Amino acid sequence: MFIGNETIDLRLTLVDSAQCFRWTQSGERFGAVIDGEPVWLEKSGNGLHAEGGDAARLRDYLDLNRDYGALAGEFASIPVIRRAVEMYPGLRVLNQNPWDALVSFILSANNHVGRIRKLCDALAWHCGDVFETRWGTLCGFPAPERLAQCEEPELRALGVGYRAPYLIRTARAVADGFPLDALCEMDYAQAHAKLTELAGVGDKVADCVLLFGCRHASAFPVDTWVEKLVRSWLGIDAKGSKGLMNAARSLLGAHAGLAQQFLFHAARTGGIALEEAEPERVPLRKMASE
Repeated sequence: MFIGNETIDLRLTLVDSAQCFRWTQSGERFGAVIDGEPVWLEKSGNGLHAEGGDAARLRDYLDLNRDYGALAGEFASIPVIRRAVEMYPGLRVLNQNPWDALVSFILSANNHVGRIRKLCDALAWHCGDVFETRWGTLCGFPAPERLAQCEEPELRALGVGYRAPYLIRTARAVADGFPLDALCEMDYAQAHAKLTELAGVGDKVADCVLLFGCRHASAFPVDTWVEKLVRSWLGIDAKGSKGLMNAARSLLGAHAGLAQQFLFHAARTGGIALEEAEPERVPLRKMASE
């Protein structure tokens, strides 16, 4: 099935950029379970093709309908952001299933990328749905109702540690009607406050879920790398991660989170050294509508 011919680097977007932890590679193909259905993606001479899934949903998932060239132009007054966007022309910011993003980023707390991927895989293979495909076996996250039935010791045995009760309590909340899908339609502040009611969801996890799973392009997750880069590259000197998050959103506007993903990847991989770019002294601006 033909998906489109927009510029996208599948390996960078699906695996290396640390925004999703469930894609597997088989040769030139990349496979995962999206919205309960196994999908394989592959680039060929005339564009991007998929086996499984719905073309419109996959275009949305991969953010192919957004003009990333315009994004670079939007941040022309902040050279380090424009440079990062232009440095990774194949990077897209995914629109994942909110539940998948929520589980993934609860598991991400105090973890590095390799371990997050292992924990996500362990949880999926323990109690998720398994799909046999001609390119290999794929497994999705368990539905909230299934995860809610798990006991803490069995999850701890998977290596998730102190996150086990958080996963169970959050799964029970979602299974009992927590409005996870509705977060996409709420304004940012309301959605952020609502998410942090869930067990294991602090400010950073909430912003990751909002950015990668709920279409809030202004959400600005702050971890160690992001704290360093906003101070070094953007000249922001706010106190604490929440202060940095709020200042960055005020500075960068409605697409702050998209800019963050490019800056984060540039910093984490050394594409731009933290000490390389001079801080950009750009006046704070009123947040644009999302």
